[in-house]
Amino acid sequence: MVSASFITAAPLLATLASACLPPTTPPANGTQPQYPYTIVGSDEPADLATTGYFSNHLSLNVHNLTRSLDFYSRVFGLREIFTLRVSEHYSIAYMAHQHGGKNGTGYQTTAELLREQRNAQGLIELVHVDVPTNSIRSSSQRPNTFGHIGIIVPDIEATQKRLETFPDVNIIKAFGEDVSQEGAVANATSLGPEEQAQLDEEEISLILATIRGITKPIIFAEDPDGNLLEIMAQEGSDLV
Repeated sequence: MVSASFITAAPLLATLASACLPPTTPPANGTQPQYPYTIVGSDEPADLATTGYFSNHLSLNVHNLTRSLDFYSRVFGLREIFTLRVSEHYSIAYMAHQHGGKNGTGYQTTAELLREQRNAQGLIELVHVDVPTNSIRSSSQRPNTFGHIGIIVPDIEATQKRLETFPDVNIIKAFGEDVSQEGAVANATSLGPEEQAQLDEEEISLILATIRGITKPIIFAEDPDGNLLEIMAQEGSDLV
């Protein structure tokens, strides 16, 4: 078994930002590591019994199914595979990018998307209960077990300009900006007021400095339900 390697933060974020291959120097001071540092996973193969396992989809509980279908289609190019009308007030929809290649490089018909649903990756499931009062709150409003959706784009700055043309896209942090200590990104990364109150100022400052350095070239936006979207360039993004 190959043991995990520790990565110091010595030239801290400069190293992370310049090349996504971190150094493998162990933390200084023996058992007293200098934070932040990264632990690289083991090269040990997965259990053979899990051969063929892969992440297929994530599921979002939404307030307005029509609005969410339109948003993810119009803004991010996902296509509706199907919508199952379970009852008058309960629906489940699946969306996907076409998988003949990166989105747009290998067109697939809806029938092909449906046929490949169980063999695809990166799908989004939208679950909607159409009731007068729906108090579901997103992770950007308050920390919960959902963090964000990560989306890769070929040109981050062109994407920034495109997103700015959509009146219903709420950009929380633009490319090149710093994340705020409070608000949507903090909530969605388990750093809401309740969590920060249990950390000392020095540790909060360290966490914030690290996150700001890593996420500088990343865009954070919200979907119509307030779910956080982390938009990264295919090349040059860091370890988040």
